Amino acid sequence: MIKFGGRADARSHSIARALSLNPSTALAAERALAVGSAAFLFLAAFASSAGWRAAALTICGLALCVRLRESLGILAHRVPRDVALAAIAWIAICIASVAWSVDPKFTLGELKAEVLYGALAFVVFFLAAEREPRLWPRWWIAAMAGGALAFLGQAVQDYLPVMFMRHAVDAGAGPFSTHLVLLLPLLFALDWPPPWGLDHRPRMLSLALCVLLVAAWYSGNRIVWLAFAAQLGVGLVTWKRLPATPREHAAALRRLAVIAAVAIGVAFAASLAERFERNLLHDTGVPAGLEHDLRPKIWAVAWNRFLEAPWLGHGFGREILATSFEPLTPPGVNHPELRHAHDTFIDMALEVGAVGLAAFVLVLALLVRRYVGMLAEPRLAPLGMIGLALIAGFVVKNLTDDFLHRHNALVFWSINAMLLGLARSHAAEKPGEEP
Repeated sequence: MIKFGGRADARSHSIARALSLNPSTALAAERALAVGSAAFLFLAAFASSAGWRAAALTICGLALCVRLRESLGILAHRVPRDVALAAIAWIAICIASVAWSVDPKFTLGELKAEVLYGALAFVVFFLAAEREPRLWPRWWIAAMAGGALAFLGQAVQDYLPVMFMRHAVDAGAGPFSTHLVLLLPLLFALDWPPPWGLDHRPRMLSLALCVLLVAAWYSGNRIVWLAFAAQLGVGLVTWKRLPATPREHAAALRRLAVIAAVAIGVAFAASLAERFERNLLHDTGVPAGLEHDLRPKIWAVAWNRFLEAPWLGHGFGREILATSFEPLTPPGVNHPELRHAHDTFIDMALEVGAVGLAAFVLVLALLVRRYVGMLAEPRLAPLGMIGLALIAGFVVKNLTDDFLHRHNALVFWSINAMLLGLARSHAAEKPGEEP
């Protein structure tokens, strides 16, 4: 049985007394939070689960409202203040963009789907992690199980003579490969001691890594290998900051890291060769290299549109300027329609201008600073390592496309929130320390 370290479970009665709640109500709220948050992470890998994901987050939010006074106190005093202020500034710019959006109705819809649910996901997982760090292993298992089953379901559907779903099980190659990038840093926990890991489980770690790499290869995405390489690099650079590892464990991990690095390099080279051969010789009809050449054309159009509204942009929403990019879609072939700039940072500049982009980059930079700070504390260093690998992989993955969108964005904010919340829960706070 998988068991992580964590706090004791018997807290419902004391919490209920402190907040004048019925003990059964407090216990029910705790259970709803545990089930809802784990369900959200499990469902995130599946394309058709948007309604279920929203329901899971809503249940978690309602569970937190049962202890509303405590929740508001934690948010006011425990959320890292610098990250919170930068995020509020970015959100404010996104909301204000309705006033100058070229399509206010579209922007309002995107604010609900991206900003509202993103903020809810962050609040839910920060509060849950800060108050109930014992949920960490359940989240870990739920996220891994969901990713593995989505991959299996997609593979089964691809090889069945009859489609059992109208849409892709895993949301498609780009989104699912991004989901794998979000999951990879969590695998580090398979070789850590409690409270963040399973101690030394090299076989389990090797198996999980193999499944993840096979799933990435099956997706056919190329940039995923560069994102994996960035995450592996972060792991190697930060390794010495972690608590001491027994010599035999360290030797096994070094061997696994070398094997993973070789596998990632070979897979990236093979994916380039396979894509070239398919374009050149097979059924797409697209000349070799055309897909690569599309991005400079897309970015040239994006630059021209950026110059039209450089400071505040055209309105929040990844596809706010879809009509500018649709004509670049190659005609006569089965190519996905081009509707945005295929780079998260370029899209952000088009949506909310240089001001909004600066606020968004500041949020990422402050998260990085927080994770670097965790490396200095042995008990928190594993969380810092996960956070740095998470951001490194996500940034690299989004340099050639934009997956700060829908379920991937929600998972990205959720994992960042849980890392910050777990750190707050376990850190030895100094009196008067600023959050």
